[in-house]
Amino acid sequence: MLPRVPMLPRVFVGPRPVGRPPTRGRRAGLAAVLVVLTGLAAACSGLTGSTAAPTPTRPATTGPPPGASQAPGPPLATASPPAAGLVNLRDPASVAASCFIRWQSFDARTDDPAAGVRRARSCMTSDFYTSLGGGASQPASAGWLVLKTAATRSTVDVLAVSPLGPDTRASGRVVFLLNARRTTVAKGAAPVVSVTTPALTLLRQLNGIWLVAAADLAGSYGQAPGR
Repeated sequence: MLPRVPMLPRVFVGPRPVGRPPTRGRRAGLAAVLVVLTGLAAACSGLTGSTAAPTPTRPATTGPPPGASQAPGPPLATASPPAAGLVNLRDPASVAASCFIRWQSFDARTDDPAAGVRRARSCMTSDFYTSLGGGASQPASAGWLVLKTAATRSTVDVLAVSPLGPDTRASGRVVFLLNARRTTVAKGAAPVVSVTTPALTLLRQLNGIWLVAAADLAGSYGQAPGR
């Protein structure tokens, strides 16, 4: 006698017969088939190596952000000084710039330590001139002799002049902040450039001209605007 072959469950792959609702077992079988098909589809998608397209990003911009302020001029070490001209003795800013240049520039090959003060005598008050040792002989110090041996010369340019705080020239007294660039040259050495920001106090005289009455060379007030 041949062995009895067990009966396999009937699976409908086509449309379900009309008017025959699926039984609970059939509903469970169909759900299982859908789960398997969904898993296969996900697996196949992973095998192809396809990924979601990246979201495009905006290219980075260069330069300052919107609204950022730029420097008002070139660096002080390379800025050009104002055009030289006659000093207007009734303009305190003009007197301040001219006086500081004459006072602070020097050439150790021909100058003595007091030469700068003597050159600026006409733009200083008598009290200030005397406080700087004007009129008295000043022996050369060891430092000055070193400068003289090296043929050192130093040129000062005033790049900007601006009132320090409120502009009080109407009162007959005003304090100006200077941007001063010094270029120093010595024998056998490269030029050395430095920037200082001295503050000069000027007083208006009875004849209407302005003279330098005090100076603060510490340079602790920042830089004058405008360059």
